[in-house]
Amino acid sequence: MSKSSFELMDGGRRRMPRVAGFGLVTMVVIAAIVIYGFLSIHIVQPGSVGVVVQLGQVQQYTLPPGFYIRPWIFQSVVSFETRVRPHAFKEIDASSKEYQSVKLTGSLNFSVEPNRAAELYSRLGSDFADRVIDAAFTDIIKEIVPQYGVTEILGKRDEIRTKTKELLAGNLSRYGIMVDDVYLTQIAFSPEYTAAIEAKQVAAQQVEQQRQILEQKRVQADQAEAEALGRARAVIAEADGQAQANRKLADSISPVLIEYQRVQKWDGKLPLYQGGQGSEASVLLPGPSSSTSVSSSSTQAPAAAPAAAPARAAAPAASPTPAR
Repeated sequence: MSKSSFELMDGGRRRMPRVAGFGLVTMVVIAAIVIYGFLSIHIVQPGSVGVVVQLGQVQQYTLPPGFYIRPWIFQSVVSFETRVRPHAFKEIDASSKEYQSVKLTGSLNFSVEPNRAAELYSRLGSDFADRVIDAAFTDIIKEIVPQYGVTEILGKRDEIRTKTKELLAGNLSRYGIMVDDVYLTQIAFSPEYTAAIEAKQVAAQQVEQQRQILEQKRVQADQAEAEALGRARAVIAEADGQAQANRKLADSISPVLIEYQRVQKWDGKLPLYQGGQGSEASVLLPGPSSSTSVSSSSTQAPAAAPAAAPARAAAPAASPTPAR
């Protein structure tokens, strides 16, 4: 081979490493651009806003939900939730008007104003609930509860909740936090007071039970009285009816009726006469004796009749005696 041919081959071998190095650098640059572009993509989800932090400084504007490309390293987007969410309070130890210990726990539904999310993040960060809401709730509860007696707290629970909501909303509005509602999930008293309440409730239940027994007895007495009054009225009504019937019966009795009853009861036999002294004679009506006695009397009556005849005949003979 000629000398020129060896020179050409040697020059090609020298150029090949240069081309390979350039391609590798290009690939690295392209990969870096892709990675940088991927890290610069930000998506703000619904119910949130994007707080822009540029070189460590929070910008005073926010990004609504959507797709964004922000220069990575220079800018970052922090998703800040703005929809209503709950927050549970820690147990708070307050005192009633009588300085009785009252322990309360509750929860809060709140949201953040979207246009003030950057300010809230700049002042308090993302854990603002533990820093601000708990402290405000504790302070307000300890201000409201002492206004009520220990016996009023349970009965005026809604009133306490309403006052707490109003004061808490006014306190947190300066941070851009909107209070949706407040709930008092549990109210507890000291063990001594709880035992006293239970004893009082037991006594009240016993009194109520005795009252119900007395009421039942009263109802039973009223029923017995009503039944006795009803029986008395029935007896009086029956007596009045019987008296009225007797009066009507007495008014209906007349000589004609008596004669009619006598005729109806006559057995068809003539009356018997029994003689006496002078002109007196007795009429013997049939008595309640048996038929045999009546028959014997009827048989003996004709025998006595002749003896009675002279008595009647002797009457004219005795008339001259008074003339002497």
